[in-house]
Amino acid sequence: MNQAEVEDALMEFIRQEFLWGDEEGELTKTTPLLEWGIIDSLRTAVLVGHVREQFGVFVSPAKINSRNFRDVTTIAAVVAAEAANSAEKETA
Repeated sequence: MNQAEVEDALMEFIRQEFLWGDEEGELTKTTPLLEWGIIDSLRTAVLVGHVREQFGVFVSPAKINSRNFRDVTTIAAVVAAEAANSAEKETA
């Protein structure tokens, strides 16, 4: 799984679940999700659950903060890093 694939999947999920389709196409990979009110604490929990289901990646609670969840790009970077860490632990 690479970061671009994660970004695309997250964009689709956020559009469908939090923006009811985003017909105007306003969401971008760098849209400030917290500042625009697209995600809040409840939606962050939903998003983290979705990441676990879709990608099989557990995002540690220490990584769930406003810096790491500011936009789709930063979330995807966290997911990709957590996936890589999990893979390294499995091979060790």
